[in-house]
Amino acid sequence: MSRGEVRNAGKAILYTVGLFAAAFAIGAWLAGYAAPGHEAAWWISGALLAVGLVVGLKVLEAAALLAAPFWLAKMAARWAVTGKPLDPRQDGDRHDWIAYLLFVPSYALFALLTGAGIGFVSGGLGFFLSALLYGAVGVVLGAVAARVLLKHALDAG
Repeated sequence: MSRGEVRNAGKAILYTVGLFAAAFAIGAWLAGYAAPGHEAAWWISGALLAVGLVVGLKVLEAAALLAAPFWLAKMAARWAVTGKPLDPRQDGDRHDWIAYLLFVPSYALFALLTGAGIGFVSGGLGFFLSALLYGAVGVVLGAVAARVLLKHALDAG
């Protein structure tokens, strides 16, 4: 492993840990509005928004596993025709939009469900407004998280 690869792996770890910490902090902060005065709701909300990042990555993994047989068949057909299994014209960032399309809505839905659950706590915004607030923040945080994870964490391996 070269020095540049170690630096990139370290940067990926720092960005990923920072992303989890930011998701936890944002979830706890939102619970201050959705369930004021309920400290347990703050901890649960922060933990669930951080866990939602893992749920989004698992959605990407499931999609990759479902699509893998088709990609392997395409590579085998290309290898039989051209003698090379990989397309030399293909750039690595061409299919990033698929990852955004899968990660952002799955994270936003998880955040929306978290907000709906936190909204049942008495004295807060209520079920509907809490779910809307968490869902909107989930869209923004999901887009930022997808960008960070695609740029740093998944490239480092």
